[in-house]
Amino acid sequence: MTIKGVLFDKDGTLIDVTGTWVPAYQQLLNEVFADRSPAEIEAKFTAAGFDPVSGAFRAGSVLAQGTTRDIVDIWWPGLDAAGVSEKVRLLDIDYRDLGVRHLKALMPLRPVLAELRAMGLKLGVATNDTAGSAVLHMRALDAADLFDIILGADSVARPKPSGDMIHAFADAVGIEASEVAMVGDNPHDMETAHDAGAGLAIGVLSGNSAHDHLAPLADHVIASIAGLPRLIKGLS
Repeated sequence: MTIKGVLFDKDGTLIDVTGTWVPAYQQLLNEVFADRSPAEIEAKFTAAGFDPVSGAFRAGSVLAQGTTRDIVDIWWPGLDAAGVSEKVRLLDIDYRDLGVRHLKALMPLRPVLAELRAMGLKLGVATNDTAGSAVLHMRALDAADLFDIILGADSVARPKPSGDMIHAFADAVGIEASEVAMVGDNPHDMETAHDAGAGLAIGVLSGNSAHDHLAPLADHVIASIAGLPRLIKGLS
């Protein structure tokens, strides 16, 4: 098997999903639903995937792996198309800076990514966040220039777990989907790899999912992306 490209999920794989998005969404909910009681706001947060006991997002929940549209459907059910578009814009544009303001990396990204590039690998990001938000996050972490392409749910016809982002990445860098290693912290990242016919599905334990969530779908499960260079060198 020859791997020529690595496509990374963002939240929980490159950035600290709990440290970044829990305070960001708490602030957003308190502002957007300022007319609601604290109990109602907590209920909305919990319905979308926040676990108040652990203080993190539940594995496989909308906040862990869904799109903005998925969040809108939970927080504002029953909207017409215009209403949905308005709320998507609210979350993706009006409140986009919240993610940057609370942004936390899981580790210094540049050394790991630079080592992978030195191995001759093409690198990309595939997130169900928007591409614009992902670019802002990678720039803030001094890593954007190390990626050949950064893709969001708005970059393709179908978001993850469809394999569209893997095909878009492969096409952009001139390789086959079967030469791509998809790396992510949620089961739908592994499903994305399978849907696209990717060469490898690699789960990381740095996000919302435990080993048991990822192992049935992944070819390999590692602690974090820090272990990727060694893993890929060993496979080749």
